[in-house]
Amino acid sequence: MFGLIIQPVAGNDRVAARLAGVQEALGEDGLGLRPHHVREGRWSIAFGRESLRAILSAPPPRPTAVICGNDYLAIGALLEARAMGLDVPRELSITGFDDVAMAAHIDPPLTTMRVQNAEIGRLAAAYLLTRLAGGMPSPVPALVPDFIERCSTVPPG
Repeated sequence: MFGLIIQPVAGNDRVAARLAGVQEALGEDGLGLRPHHVREGRWSIAFGRESLRAILSAPPPRPTAVICGNDYLAIGALLEARAMGLDVPRELSITGFDDVAMAAHIDPPLTTMRVQNAEIGRLAAAYLLTRLAGGMPSPVPALVPDFIERCSTVPPG
């Protein structure tokens, strides 16, 4: 059973793509997200905390894993899980996205997806420079984030 805490989808194609990816991956395994286990809202540690409490207060069954749309939401969820006396990852796995610097230093270190921000910037600049010079740039390849497995998750069991 999964929960999801995500920043606002409206007007943000990257967040919409992350949401679609989560839904697609869960669907491939015959899983889904219950509406009361999904929280969408502001991009903050405080919203991550508030959201985890709401998800875990929803009618049973409780999620055993929470996917967060960014590391700040995940850090908030992790802090709230600890405040609630939950053992992360034994009772609840939590993942983030972005691999911000403090993700490796929080207790437990956060499992996350690392985005190649410098490469995204390089490709965007090259594309723009080619267009400004009157050229037709090659399609920009999709960049796949790297899975950074740390200690905030365990395999289902």
